[in-house]
Amino acid sequence: PLTWFDWVLVAGFAYAVAVEILADIQKAQWVQAGRPGGFCQVGVWAFSRHPNYFGEIFQWWCAWALAYNSSQHASGYTDPLWWACILSPAFTMHILLNLAPTGISNAEGKNLKRYYEKYPEEYTEYRQNTSILIPMVGYRYIPLSLKRTIFFDFERYEYRPRGGSALQTQILTSSDGD
Repeated sequence: PLTWFDWVLVAGFAYAVAVEILADIQKAQWVQAGRPGGFCQVGVWAFSRHPNYFGEIFQWWCAWALAYNSSQHASGYTDPLWWACILSPAFTMHILLNLAPTGISNAEGKNLKRYYEKYPEEYTEYRQNTSILIPMVGYRYIPLSLKRTIFFDFERYEYRPRGGSALQTQILTSSDGD
């Protein structure tokens, strides 16, 4: 039988799938409308710069945690198969956060040039106020040290103009004093 925690995980999984699908639909509609504003800030994109990746990552972590209840009947936390299953969400997260041909590494960094050249003030404000991954409000007020760790807004994702320093570090540091 499912425990209360299992139901929380099922709800989390459903939420993650819904966020991923909604983000994809909203982005497609935004593109179809001619990309108004130059970068997507509609719907869930107002709360996360990559809500589709958040949904993908979170659903795999929920699925892994849900598998615990079935392994519990064997040997609980000592079940090596349950721990082996951690490879799936960890690998998905690694691909979307770290590999340059896809995911956040591909969308951020040097590829932000188009936004900073065409919409410098608007995009700077969007980055200051919008979490890179986890949909949330109040991102602007989170200390840089937390953004760099638990919120995955790593320095490698910043845009660096030729010969310049990372713009986002300067922006994030100055906003921490607000």
